[in-house]
Order: sequence, then structure tokens, then C-alpha cells
Amino acid sequence: MKNNIKILLINLIVFSSLLSAGSVTPILGLRFNNILGSNDLQDPTQSLGLKMELSEGVYSGFDVSNGDFRIFVQQSFVIFGVGTNNESEPQFTIGGYYNALSNLVVSLDYIANQLTDDDNNLGSPYPDQLRVGLSITF
Repeated sequence: MKNNIKILLINLIVFSSLLSAGSVTPILGLRFNNILGSNDLQDPTQSLGLKMELSEGVYSGFDVSNGDFRIFVQQSFVIFGVGTNNESEPQFTIGGYYNALSNLVVSLDYIANQLTDDDNNLGSPYPDQLRVGLSITF
């Protein structure tokens, strides 16, 4: 039941955003998760999403990557996100991005998992992570 309400709410947000959005852009990318804590540079994950222009220089959208889901707001060179990981635990992201070419974006995200009180039955929340991404916008 909880997942159905979540999916309905997300669909409602996306639909209302599409109605009021200026332009909608698909995003295809690669993410290198937890670059400081493991060897994930050898095993990137794919991401897929949509970005909508709300006003000049302000964007909002969502993306999905290996079970992670994020809704984000992007302005200037800063991006804020809220979502869930592949185990439906809450995640908060803050990061920056750089347009390397006209449609190639390099991003760096700090994933704050410690902001929750969810202990995942292990005694402590998931550790925070640093993530690097390469994205192509169409």
C-alpha cells in the first residue's frame, strides 16, 4: 500500500511538472558510486531520467539508477536531490555539475545517508558517499 501511494504521488508530481514545464530533456548517464570507499570506478551504473526547465536557469526532474530514485532541483551549478536507494531507504544529495560540452555534464554528488534515523537493523545508518557522474542531455 505504501509503495502504491508513493508511485501515485510521483506520477502526480511528474504529470503536473510536465504540464507547467518549459522544455523536457531526457538524461542518460553513468554513475561511479562511493568513489572514496570502494573500487566502484570499475563498475559504473547507468542512470536514466528527465529534466524539465521551470524558468530560465532553474530545472527540476527525476532520475533512476540501479534501484535508486531521486527527485532533484538544479540551479546555476548546484543540484539538490531527495530520494531512496535500492533498499527504499531515504537519501539526500547535494552536488555540483559542470557542462564540459554543450550536452556532456560532469557531476559530483555528496550522498547524505546519515541524516536519517533508520538503522537498517545493523545499528547505524548507511555511510555517506561521494559519487561522480557523466551524463548526456538530449
